Amino acid sequence: MTATITEADRRRSLRRMKMWPLGLLVGAAILFVISWYFEKQPGSSWVWGYVRAAAEAGMVGGLADWFAVTALFRHPMGIPIPHTALIPAKKDQLGASLGDFVRRNFLNPDVVRARVAAADPAGRLGTYLQQPAARQRVVAEGAALAATGVRSINDADAQLIVRNLLFQQAAVYAWGPPAGRLLGAVVADRNHEPAVDALFRVARDWVVEHEQQIITLVADRGPAQGFFLARAAHEQVGRRAFQELRTWLDEAVADPQCDIRRTVDTWLAETAVRLREDPDLISRVELFKQRVLASPETHEAVASIWPTTRRILLESLADPEGELRRRAEDWVAATADRLVDDEEFRSGVNDRIEGAAAYLSERYGQEAVVLISETVERWDAGEAADRIELQVGRDLQYIRINGTVVGALAGIAIHAVGTLLLG
Repeated sequence: MTATITEADRRRSLRRMKMWPLGLLVGAAILFVISWYFEKQPGSSWVWGYVRAAAEAGMVGGLADWFAVTALFRHPMGIPIPHTALIPAKKDQLGASLGDFVRRNFLNPDVVRARVAAADPAGRLGTYLQQPAARQRVVAEGAALAATGVRSINDADAQLIVRNLLFQQAAVYAWGPPAGRLLGAVVADRNHEPAVDALFRVARDWVVEHEQQIITLVADRGPAQGFFLARAAHEQVGRRAFQELRTWLDEAVADPQCDIRRTVDTWLAETAVRLREDPDLISRVELFKQRVLASPETHEAVASIWPTTRRILLESLADPEGELRRRAEDWVAATADRLVDDEEFRSGVNDRIEGAAAYLSERYGQEAVVLISETVERWDAGEAADRIELQVGRDLQYIRINGTVVGALAGIAIHAVGTLLLG
C-alpha cells in the first residue's frame, strides 16, 4: 500500500535535496582555493591548473543555476533584481495558462472520447464484476449508499409527499371507468380465473369445516312444531341442504365451465361495462371513493406507508443474505457476463460512457478552467511559490547539481584548449 506523502515530508525531502548542490558548490569553492594555492607554488604540477579551472567553472555553473532556480520562486538573497521571483509575480497568468492547458489537452471532448474508447471501460468493468468478491463489494457499497440516502429523507416530508400524491390523484380521477376497463381486460384475458378458483375453494373448505353449524342453522329456521320428529325432519333438511351446497361448490371448484362459473364470468363482464357506462353505478363508486378518502382509517393507513416502506428497505439493505441483496448480486453477475461475452451490448455501454464523458467535459470543462485559475488567484504570492516549490523544487535541485558538474567539465575543456593553443 502506497503511503501518503504529507507536506511536512515534502519539506524535509526538499531541505535534504538542497544540501547536495550546496555541498558541491562549497566543495568546488574549497577545491578552487586549494588548487589556486598549489598552482602558485614554484615547480607546481600542471594538474593543479586543470583542478583550478574545473573548480572555478564549477562554482560559476553552480552559482548561475542557483540563481536561475531561486529566481523562479523568490528574489535571490532578497534583492529585487528584475525578472526574478517569476512565479509570485506571474501566478495569475500561470493559473490561467494551467487551466487552459488542462482544458485543451485533458478536457477536450475529442480527447476524452478517444481515451475512454481506448480504455474499454465496459469490458474492464465486466471482468472485474465477474469476480464474486468484487460483486459482493459493489453490492455492499451500493446498499450502504442507498441506506444512507433513505435515512437522509425526512419522514414528515416523505409522508406529506406520499399523502398528497395519493389523495390528489385519487380525488382528481373517477374510479369507476378505470376500474371497469381494468376488470374488462382481466376477464377478457381469463386472468380472473385463479382468483375465482381460490374464492370457491375457500367457500367449499369453510362449508366442510362448518357442516354441523349449517345443519343446525337450517333446523333452527324450520317451523317450530314442538315434536321430536319435526326437529329430526328439519335436521334432515339441513343435511340435504349441506350436501347440495357442498356438491355445488365442488362442481364450481372442479369445472371452470360449469353453469355457476359462467354465471360469475357473465356478471363480472357486465359489471365491467356498467362501471364504464352506467352513470348511476359510477356515481355510487364516486360516493364510495369520497367516503374512503375521508375515512380516518384511510389517512392512518396512508401515513404508515412511508415508515413501513422505510423500515423494510433498511432491513433489506442491511441483510447480506436477504432477498434484495441476493437479487442485486444476481443482476450484477448477469450484467457482468453480458459485458464480457456480448460484443454488441459491451459496445453499446462503451458508447454511452464515451458520450457521457464527452458531454461532461464539454459541459463542465470551462468550469474546471475557471476553478483552477480562481484557486491560483486566491493564493498569496508567497504561498503560490511555496506550494509549487514543494512539488517540483526537489527535481530542480538536479539542475544545480548538473550546473556544477557540467561547469567543471567545461572548465577543464576550456583550460585544455587554452593550454594547447597558447602553449
